Amino acid sequence: MSRRRFWLSTCVAILALLSLLACYVGYRVQQLLEEQHIELDWQRLSLSWRGLHFQDASLVQRRDGELLVQSGQLQLYWLASEAPRYRLVAQDLRLSWQPAQGESESPSDSDLAGLLQTLSNALPWLPRHIELRNAQAQLPCASGRCTLQGDVDLRLLDDILQLHTLLLRGAHRAKLQAQLQGLGSELNSPRQLQLNLHLDDQPQIALHSDLQAQADALQWSGELEVTALQDMAWLAEWLSEWTLLDSATLPGTPRQAGMNAQWQLQAPQVPPTFSELLATSGWLRVDAQLPQPWPLPGVGLVSGELALDLSNTLGRWQARRLNAQLQLDTQDAPWLASLPSGLRPRQLQLHLAPLDGDADEALTLLLNVSGHGPLELQADAELALHQSSDWALDVRHLQLEARSKRMDLADSRLDDLRLSVGLKGNFTQQQLQLSLADRSRLDVQRLRGAELDLQQAQAALAGITLSGTPSAPTLSGPLSLRIQRLHHPQLQAQGWQWQGSVNADAGSQTLDGALLADSGLSMALRLDNTTNALNLNATLDELFLRAGNPLAQTLANWPPLMTLENGRIQGNTSLNLPSGKPLQLKASLAGKGLAGIYDRTTLSGVDAELHLQLSGDRLRLDLPQLSAKQLDPGIELGPLQLQASYQASLQRPLAGSLTHQRAELGILGGSLSLAPATWALEQPSQLLPLRLSGLDLQELFRVYPAEGLAGSGLIDGTLPLRLAGAISIEQGLIEARPPGGQLRFHSPRIRAMGQANPGMKLVTDALEDFHYDLLSSSVDYDQSGTLRLGMRLHGQNPAIEKGRPIHFNINLEEDIPALLASLQLTDKVSGIIQQRIQQWMRQRVPQEPKE
Repeated sequence: MSRRRFWLSTCVAILALLSLLACYVGYRVQQLLEEQHIELDWQRLSLSWRGLHFQDASLVQRRDGELLVQSGQLQLYWLASEAPRYRLVAQDLRLSWQPAQGESESPSDSDLAGLLQTLSNALPWLPRHIELRNAQAQLPCASGRCTLQGDVDLRLLDDILQLHTLLLRGAHRAKLQAQLQGLGSELNSPRQLQLNLHLDDQPQIALHSDLQAQADALQWSGELEVTALQDMAWLAEWLSEWTLLDSATLPGTPRQAGMNAQWQLQAPQVPPTFSELLATSGWLRVDAQLPQPWPLPGVGLVSGELALDLSNTLGRWQARRLNAQLQLDTQDAPWLASLPSGLRPRQLQLHLAPLDGDADEALTLLLNVSGHGPLELQADAELALHQSSDWALDVRHLQLEARSKRMDLADSRLDDLRLSVGLKGNFTQQQLQLSLADRSRLDVQRLRGAELDLQQAQAALAGITLSGTPSAPTLSGPLSLRIQRLHHPQLQAQGWQWQGSVNADAGSQTLDGALLADSGLSMALRLDNTTNALNLNATLDELFLRAGNPLAQTLANWPPLMTLENGRIQGNTSLNLPSGKPLQLKASLAGKGLAGIYDRTTLSGVDAELHLQLSGDRLRLDLPQLSAKQLDPGIELGPLQLQASYQASLQRPLAGSLTHQRAELGILGGSLSLAPATWALEQPSQLLPLRLSGLDLQELFRVYPAEGLAGSGLIDGTLPLRLAGAISIEQGLIEARPPGGQLRFHSPRIRAMGQANPGMKLVTDALEDFHYDLLSSSVDYDQSGTLRLGMRLHGQNPAIEKGRPIHFNINLEEDIPALLASLQLTDKVSGIIQQRIQQWMRQRVPQEPKE
């Protein structure tokens, strides 16, 4: 009996103790819920010796927002049938987190930190096995509210944490498996992490990480493997909801891409920052494969393989090995738009291979680049990278060959362009020094523009250097250019060459040298281009015409009837094209002692100086000096003195105004002159009032081909010369200068005629020694070249009727061009003039029709 009471009392005591314990636990749970602002509710509750079972349970926490958790079924085991015994299973879980009003819908750093702190505080109380089935979470994200759906299985076994997660999005699945070992161990105990990611049941990422203590540091080693990727556009779209990335602008998933990375780092015991982690000693190996072309934004389609081996022993990372075999398909790449069509390769291939390291531990590489398409490219180089704190790259050798069959520029076309360049040098962060080797050249078979046509152009580039700093490089060195044949409407077709130097940087470019034509024409040429203006200065080397006239063999518009055989010519030009301002051009040309032929006129002792100035639309020509000792169109004329200027607009260059300050020509002992005046050339014709002064009849009769005619006296007059396409004189007047002069005409043929005619005999007798006191004549000269004189002659012959006054009215007509031609047909005249006279005479004789 006593024994029964004992057990009964014991059971009652235990029940009482359990009741008190249950009440205390309930009280503490309620207190904890209140402290955390948590409301817990459920529909049905069942209790067993293994745990609790809730039906339609819900949890609400209202602090800094609202957290709502609902579960169709919730099972809490404290004595489960399998390890771990403390276990939580939730079915049809629904979670919603809403930040407090007034705060951003997207999670801030403080929100995430608060959530992580709450989970950290609750971690000791959480079951060792948490399983969420068919869970769904509504969380704030960058796009507003985002949904996560799937299953979660979290286990903690001793010091091993295992995580199995399955996330669902439509028909796609993301499965993550992770295991962390050493979680509950001391800090210096080994820790291992294993992680595997499967997308749509295909393995994608595998991570293995080991962290072990060594002395006062931690050794971190691991391996990351990314297997051949599938189409993951859905994943990019999913992630864009959380990060606000525009999935439409993101490149597509690199198909079949893979990567393997291995590393080993020595990290400090104190958890390092990311920058400190990068500075730790160790090594890293990366092997990446991209077998299928992948669009790289702004670059093109990339594919190939890359292998990289890095090490850090002295506080800096250095590459020990670099292998690359990459292909770039540039089709529709935006960076090609800035290049002419002929310089756009469709495909580029790059190959990098290491060579044995040098004693200075430089990374030596062989580089090979080839391009295919409109631009055919081949480059081979040997490079040495010095990986010190002040890195340097040595270009020990680089040979570049490029060819483009056709390149279209704005208004030009280049055919068969070839570039061959040898390059060597080095550059660092502070200094750049590269030079082009011998036989570096650029060849263009043909260049055609609107008016320009170059054939077989070749530029020698050897010796050109690129120096300075990488941010502000300078290009300088010798440069020569040879054009086998140049065609231009203003030039004779022939070869040209330029020899000089080039100096260019970002702010200015200069070409300075000598330009030489095959004709022998040469000049010093300098071109300066800056951000503000383009300047061109050219100085013509002095031409000695006795050795030939290069100008006539160079300029297409050189007057065909002009031949210069002696004298010197010099000239210079200055062209300025300021940015946003009108063009400025200055040119001058000077000749000394010029001699030659123009048409059928010989020239000698000609000195001339011509200045041209162009400012915007205004053209000005100045002739401060033009003099000639002698002009001979059949009779000797000279000297000539002329000073004039001309102004016009470029729109109407031949309709300007001509001003002469001096115009004087010596003629047969006298002179022809014009008073200073200004002429508007826009008028259809011009009337020039020529003044004849002091023409010597003795000189006139000396050159006039009339047998037995002689005389003396000085002639003055006015000759209204009209220019209207051809020369004419209307109503001119000449007269002898007082007191007159003497005429003598002894012609046997005329005397014979007078013997048969008494009236004619009086004329011939009077003219044998005629002393005149009046000689005047009207002068008319038509455009056909016929001169008509209506002469009045008053005087007497002392031997006839005691000097009785005699008056003559004589009309004369002369073909002046024919007269001058006949005067020139002598042995003294040059063969050129004889040929031109004969050709002119053949053109004047009317052709008889053939029978």
